[in-house]
Amino acid sequence: MKRLIFSTLTAALIFASACKKEDNTAPTGLLPTVTTTQPIKVNDSTYTCGGNVTNQGSSAVTENGVVGSFDPNPSIDDPNDVKISISSGAGAFSTNIAPFEVGKTYYIKAYAINQGGVAYGQEVSFTAGGVINPNGCNIIEVTQKITAPTTWTEGNVYVIKNWIDVQAPLVIQPGVIVKFLNANCGMEIYAKVTADATAAKPIVFTSYKDDTYCGDNNGDGTASTPSKGDWGRLTMRGDQHGSLFRYCKFLYGGGNGGGNVILANTGTGNIHDFTFDHCTFAHTYGSNSNNSAAFNTGDMKDASVSVLTNNVFYDNAIPIYINSYYGLDASNSYHNPDNTSETNRYNGIFVYGGGMKGMSVVYGETEVPYVFNVSGNATLSVGSADFLKIEDNVILKFGQASAAVDLGDYRNNANIASSVIFTSYRDDTRGGDTNGDGSTSSPATGDWTGYGYWTTGHGSYIWVSNNVFYASH
Repeated sequence: MKRLIFSTLTAALIFASACKKEDNTAPTGLLPTVTTTQPIKVNDSTYTCGGNVTNQGSSAVTENGVVGSFDPNPSIDDPNDVKISISSGAGAFSTNIAPFEVGKTYYIKAYAINQGGVAYGQEVSFTAGGVINPNGCNIIEVTQKITAPTTWTEGNVYVIKNWIDVQAPLVIQPGVIVKFLNANCGMEIYAKVTADATAAKPIVFTSYKDDTYCGDNNGDGTASTPSKGDWGRLTMRGDQHGSLFRYCKFLYGGGNGGGNVILANTGTGNIHDFTFDHCTFAHTYGSNSNNSAAFNTGDMKDASVSVLTNNVFYDNAIPIYINSYYGLDASNSYHNPDNTSETNRYNGIFVYGGGMKGMSVVYGETEVPYVFNVSGNATLSVGSADFLKIEDNVILKFGQASAAVDLGDYRNNANIASSVIFTSYRDDTRGGDTNGDGSTSSPATGDWTGYGYWTTGHGSYIWVSNNVFYASH
């Protein structure tokens, strides 16, 4: 074990971290062919490193080994990098190297030398203290709350092993995979999280059993497969200071008892200033209860502050649950883009009823209906400081006999298109099987109360009949 040599490496790399690397492109000629093997963790500070000379080239390999650096592109010609000679000739070679500094990222290459010059294997990087996955992804276990500004870097799988409080800014780089050990694991987010990914390099939050992303991290081959509810949720607490989730995937969440992948909760603040854009919410465990939606908006109020745009929801129970005063953007979709027949069991926007709280709210989604609570407040009402617009071809469904659309004395505060449909939660012919029971239930008159308003001066109450179905009025 080369402890003394690698102690020198650690010191040299600290000195060299600010130095610019030179290109170490191999010279032309019949050089050896060498590959770098993935480091194997012995313990947090010791790794087995090496390579394999598969062809010695035009002359015998007189030396092979590895070279390491804190920066990309290590080279044996760079005096700031550290070369560790291991053997000579053809075939595999390796040695245990220590001490690696836990938490530091290292860049390693195998090398081989013959009379023609130096050849290098591919570069391998890893963060000490993690586990090198055979697929090339370094595993970093997360068990403690985040209390200082932190960055999670590409090439790593971060395994969440319990409930983690994010109490300081967290940056998650594009391509990072976050896996959760079991249904009792999740993240409570109190500070700003920046997870700004791309379509080519999404950030994925998924099950520890999900081998699709960075392979078989739990090491059981095909013995386990991911399923709904394998992990808990992300809980957005209070003021998020502009948290951003773009091109993120949230898969197999919901916990054993049903729940939310995302729960926007007031916590200690009440300004939910965050953005979820171009994200995917899929395979969430849940039922038809409102608090088991894939995205539960909690007390979100202003759609310009709490932004949900261009997201995809499929294979969940309820895709999303909002309050009546939140104007959900119509750019979200409610089916698998690769298989349009794969939707959600209760495929609608579930709404907790009530007033507009002084907001100007637009209901414009036409892919799925708006479903007013099957429990709790199921009435949509408009007050003096509110404004409600319902656009063409929107469908509203109601799940209680007491549910209604009540414009009260403020009919002029509403702009409702003539093509809008108001109907029962059990009406499968308009907006699909929103209650998810196939043909078991059928709509009937009296399933909900109706849609009405007072005439000028609170004279008489008028019940609207155009495009109103299965109401008692």
